Amino acid sequence: MPTDDGSAGSDRGARISRRRLVAAAAGGTVLGASALAACGGRRSPFPSKGGSGETAAQPKRGGTLAVSHNFDRGIDPHVNQAQDSGIMGLFYQTLIRFSAPDFHLQPEIATKWEVPSQTELVFTLAPNVRWHDKPPVNGRPLKVDDIIYSYQRAGSSDPRFVNRSFLSSIQKMEAVDDRTLRLTLKQPDVTQLANLAIFSLAILAPEAVEAAKNTLNTAEATAGTGPFVLQSSEPGVSSSLVRNPSYFKAGLPYLDKVMLRAFKDYESEWAAFLAGQLDHRFVPGESSGSFVSEKKDQYGLSWFGDLAYGQTQAHTRKKPFDDPRVTRALRLLLDHDEFKAGWANNWWGRGRFSVCFAAATADPWDISEDEYRQHLEWKQPKDDAIKESLSLLNAAGFTNDKPLKFTLSCGGGNAPETTSGQLTQAQFKRNSQGAVDPTLRVVDNAAWNQVRANGDFEYYAGGHSSGGTDPDTFFSSTYKTGGSRNYGKMSDPKLDAMFDQQKTLFDEQERKKAVREIVLYMIDNLPYGSHVARYVLNASQAKVHDFPPGSQSFEWGDQYETIWMS
Repeated sequence: MPTDDGSAGSDRGARISRRRLVAAAAGGTVLGASALAACGGRRSPFPSKGGSGETAAQPKRGGTLAVSHNFDRGIDPHVNQAQDSGIMGLFYQTLIRFSAPDFHLQPEIATKWEVPSQTELVFTLAPNVRWHDKPPVNGRPLKVDDIIYSYQRAGSSDPRFVNRSFLSSIQKMEAVDDRTLRLTLKQPDVTQLANLAIFSLAILAPEAVEAAKNTLNTAEATAGTGPFVLQSSEPGVSSSLVRNPSYFKAGLPYLDKVMLRAFKDYESEWAAFLAGQLDHRFVPGESSGSFVSEKKDQYGLSWFGDLAYGQTQAHTRKKPFDDPRVTRALRLLLDHDEFKAGWANNWWGRGRFSVCFAAATADPWDISEDEYRQHLEWKQPKDDAIKESLSLLNAAGFTNDKPLKFTLSCGGGNAPETTSGQLTQAQFKRNSQGAVDPTLRVVDNAAWNQVRANGDFEYYAGGHSSGGTDPDTFFSSTYKTGGSRNYGKMSDPKLDAMFDQQKTLFDEQERKKAVREIVLYMIDNLPYGSHVARYVLNASQAKVHDFPPGSQSFEWGDQYETIWMS
């Protein structure tokens, strides 16, 4: 995995084992942010350089930060994936949060938490947390009941609430008093604590949601507890935020204002950054190598293992994708090396093989790229994989005289998403030698979430994210029967049992062995495919300090409270 100079890095962060964590918690110890963070946490293998990563002077108040973002999929974190809800941390907050870029757990609304047993989590809220001073909440104090309401809403069975799987282990939520929340789990689950830090599980005010008729799409409807207040938002144009004068963290935020600007394409966005009109932007993949060597003294630069990766999902309840021969054949036609060199490296910077994880998860949990090379789908040249694919297709009744025809859907929100669909289509056509003939359907970005959630596709290709780095955030949401992001409705009882079992393993080494077995099983049996995981090179202007490394879409909005400008 790349470091800031492009060389191979390693994850050697100190950890506290889950066994020790639960043993300590069972003895009544209150585990603060640093201790719990080390449980499953990881230090960043991507050290920063320049203004954004090194703070030699005292932070200064004031200034306006300009970054790129477009709320064209609405402003409701509960119905969005993490790549859309991360920036909402500017104004919404989660119970606890991830630090950037190492994914350690930190306090947010909860100032501390306890783990009395393997099935209990107790949170104490920070004092003086208030909603923004705007109707209908008008600056009232946050209540534990607001958190319970938010989790009940995010956990709704309505298909549009695609984050419900992250709350599926919770059996009971109780307001012990005005500042204490107790969660009781259905069974021991090592993953539930970190799940609560996922960007999309933001805490919302009940009266604000109800006033907006359950559709949060305007600045007027947006009231949070975060460091900034959303004043205005026009999709496709810009959004404006100002410092929250009643923020409960003393002295924060430092910035006066944040401007979110929308761009029609990546080229104009990059040009705006180079012209100094944006303060942060990811470096185009094809330029990342030269940018590190030539511009390292002019910008703050940092590599980031992304939270999203390229994925394909077949709708397994629609023919012929209910036939495992067909889904296996299509996976074998994917050329991961081409996706790595011709897509990830061009758009993002670097790529990594993975059957089911984003790079941030793959680095500490996945098998190595050399191990992937031992499996037919990843071997080069593709001759043997293509031969096996054609044999499977022929057995299922598809040949170049009677090709498999279907609609391949992809999101049209940005050029990388569209080109991933185009490359998938091209590989299916070329490698199948005419036995597969998909028609590409590019879906408008605003409608893409609904298309996936409603299963309105035969086969899709696009970006996919869980919003966290624990492997179960992918397992339970995307691949488990009934998972909230299992859009193609796959179901594998053996895999479900493996998922359930690994969640109960509080010893990290034991759990890593279980996760490895899951990955190997998925390589041979998964009806969904993957393109490649990716790494992104971030760049920020030298005047910007403490900018949290993210990616083009994963802005860590809650971390903006400590950004300051020279």
